[in-house]
Amino acid sequence: MATAGYCIGTLLLILSLLTKTGYSIRCYQCKSISAKNPFQCNEFLTSDMDLQPGSCDDVYGAQYCVKHVGRFEGGIGTKRFCSAVDLGNYCDYVRQPGDKLTYRTCVYTCTGDGCNPATSFVPNATHTWITSVGLLVAWRMLFHR
Repeated sequence: MATAGYCIGTLLLILSLLTKTGYSIRCYQCKSISAKNPFQCNEFLTSDMDLQPGSCDDVYGAQYCVKHVGRFEGGIGTKRFCSAVDLGNYCDYVRQPGDKLTYRTCVYTCTGDGCNPATSFVPNATHTWITSVGLLVAWRMLFHR
């Protein structure tokens, strides 16, 4: 009977390693051309600004924070937002119809809260198999002598 209890406990431990905790990434969300916070969303955020990262719950599957600097929405400035898609990191020169100048536009994508990198451990299949085999070997060594 005790052996069945250990088997069930081992199985529950393995199943718990397969689950992922769901949480929302937090990103700075602002536009430099916004009338609400016109000077809070510059290309470089400084420590004296009131702007804080906000939850990305309203963007389905949000995993990335994006900073877009340059030409967007008919103006020039900085836009920070949440995204479910990795937009990459690149700069390009953009000239839209009617423009007399060519503008440099850059997109930066990151995965940490507030675009601050953080170390995280997400179990994957390799970790699960290693843990499972390790638990089975330990169980056999302890209870099948």
